[in-house]
Amino acid sequence: MAQRAPRLELLDTAVLRAPRLIESSGAAASHRVRGVIWTHNDSGDEPRLYATDSSGDDLGSVFVAGARNIDWEDLGSGACPGHSGWCLYPADIGDNGHNRNHIVIYCLAEPEPPRGSADTLRRVQLESATALRYPDHPHDAEAIAVDPRGRVFIITKELSKPPFVFLVPRRATEQGAGEVDTLQFVGSLALVPSIPRLRMVTGADVSPDGAVLVVRTYSTLHFFRLRGDSLPSPITPPTGLTIPVVEPQGEGVAFLGPDLLALTTERGDADHAIVSRVRIVGLPQALKRSFSP
Repeated sequence: MAQRAPRLELLDTAVLRAPRLIESSGAAASHRVRGVIWTHNDSGDEPRLYATDSSGDDLGSVFVAGARNIDWEDLGSGACPGHSGWCLYPADIGDNGHNRNHIVIYCLAEPEPPRGSADTLRRVQLESATALRYPDHPHDAEAIAVDPRGRVFIITKELSKPPFVFLVPRRATEQGAGEVDTLQFVGSLALVPSIPRLRMVTGADVSPDGAVLVVRTYSTLHFFRLRGDSLPSPITPPTGLTIPVVEPQGEGVAFLGPDLLALTTERGDADHAIVSRVRIVGLPQALKRSFSP
């Protein structure tokens, strides 16, 4: 019997209830507490991480001391650089005007989540702030992907051509603050943008086992095999899988498990931002046949 193509199944959706969380631009599953989702606002907010869950509950927030939120667009989660432990990577990479002379990837050890909606005063310290430039010219980007080994990828937001993939040099994240380092060009991702179909890259994440890269647009999810530092290869067609929920402005994506994703949104023209859970049906089977470490 022929294997059915992968598809997405909507499990639930909920309003993000934190009053200040109106532009959830990136998302990452907590490595410390099952079910907790870290997220953040886009530009205009403090350097603050909010804790929520799939019910959209307001679980409080922490202030990231030493960071600035010029245009935080995504949040990575993976191994800490240079030592054992698990870190969060707020990505200050947005550049709508294509005029920033450098972008910044912050790194902090994942903190203990807040204790509730009133827990908002705690300050957490950075491990590093890595300033980076592109090897050619400034790009707008809204997607960062960190694998369990701590490799950091940036995927650009293109309107009329396939997005570019850049790799953060490992020496840059291990050194932290210092000179501006240069990103390494990996290649062009097999994804066809479309403005009418709202198919522009707005977020990314890596599966817990490090094998699958998911890249989201406003309307679709795209899955790729992740193999070392080389260009990820597509599992699903370049057109992607249609997100089965109407989102006001979908931007965040995070693996909650091997076949489970959380999607978060900005408020856009709606009254509130939302969080949704979708199950990937058929992808693990397809991956087992096509992926070898």
